[in-house]
Amino acid sequence: MTIRLRLTLYYSAVLLAGLLLFSASIWLTLERQLVAGIDARLDQRVASLGTMLSVEKNEPDLREEAQEFEKASGPGWLELRDSTGNFLLSPNRLLTVSDFEVGGPSTVIREGRRIRLRSVKVLGFSAATAIPLDEMDAVLGDLKRLLVWLIPLDLAAACLGGYWISRRALRPVTAMTREAAAVTAQNLSARLRVPSTGDELRDLAATFNDVLARLEASLGRVRQFTSDASHELRTPVSLIQATAELALRRPRTEAEYRQSLAQIEEEARRMGALTESLLTLARADAGALEMPLAATDLNRVVEEVVHSSAAIGESRSVRVTADVKPPVVSAANEAGIRRLLLILVDNALKHTPAGGVVTVSALPVGGGVELEVRDNGVGIPGEALPHIFERFFSADASHGGAGAGLGLSIAQAIAEAHGSKIAVESAPGEGSRFSLLLREASVSHATL
Repeated sequence: MTIRLRLTLYYSAVLLAGLLLFSASIWLTLERQLVAGIDARLDQRVASLGTMLSVEKNEPDLREEAQEFEKASGPGWLELRDSTGNFLLSPNRLLTVSDFEVGGPSTVIREGRRIRLRSVKVLGFSAATAIPLDEMDAVLGDLKRLLVWLIPLDLAAACLGGYWISRRALRPVTAMTREAAAVTAQNLSARLRVPSTGDELRDLAATFNDVLARLEASLGRVRQFTSDASHELRTPVSLIQATAELALRRPRTEAEYRQSLAQIEEEARRMGALTESLLTLARADAGALEMPLAATDLNRVVEEVVHSSAAIGESRSVRVTADVKPPVVSAANEAGIRRLLLILVDNALKHTPAGGVVTVSALPVGGGVELEVRDNGVGIPGEALPHIFERFFSADASHGGAGAGLGLSIAQAIAEAHGSKIAVESAPGEGSRFSLLLREASVSHATL
């Protein structure tokens, strides 16, 4: 069932309920007003009857006067009895003895006719007067027939009008549906036309365009990632293939074979490291890489990282130092934090000239711990700062990652698994400062 049909049915149901309620209100109000008018006529008869009885005392004259009064009172009946129970008027077959005990106005049915009846005692006499409700029932019958015809006609007109209105109102949705159906992976740059109506349809089109923009950007990153990964993997594979072909082209000495195998092993190790980095990022994107957190002594982790990196620093005449205080404990994944620090230190060493210093620290800050890797190297250009955590990004003056531009991406993913984010402060020629804030020690669980 289409939306426009559902809207029409809902509108029609509400309208039908409103019409029925309105009709019932009109019916009951009219009936109450008509009955009130008849009751007023009965009250007037009773008052006139009291006046007549107070004037006429002689029974023959009173009987004659009562007959005249009955004729002059208009449509209806009158029964009058004296104190002994004798009828002053001929008994009416529509009125019974019990009617003299009714009291206030009431509606009774006699011989298939509805009548409005009232009885009263006046100056020792018992009187019962009634007015037929034929005219009132005729008016209500006419109203009933009118409503029976008008309600279906109004409902039909409302249904047609409601369907037309809903179809017209949803016409932009139909147009947007066609435009959205034409969007494919090959033309994600297409956008829906945003109507200048200022209503929910405009918001819907704008939101859908925002989704398309995010999808386009995401797919663009995936395509770029795939292209860059293929390029990075092609180099070691080509080198391995070329080295093997050269080694097999003619007989060689044992030393030459060993040299070729060593080159193949080096390229295979580089390709394995690159593949492992790609798998790590793929798991992070899929939310399938879990990192259990536990209370971790970050000072110990910092000292281990500094010790591991000291030899590389010495080979480049760069000093790697640790700035640690008394034990600093935080909720962290020890292996993940160690890998993160190794990546940051390796990047700092690559871009710090001889004689420089790389400092790794873990300091308590408020209710958490701040990890910091600081160097006095070449720094990062301002235009490169927003991109250094992008995959495969590299710039001559920026901190790249492990030669392939994946290191900082992995480090940022590890930081996000800890509910944090790596912040960077750098300027060309003034060095760089990478930092992240970890929560205080508590056992929990994080998922990339």
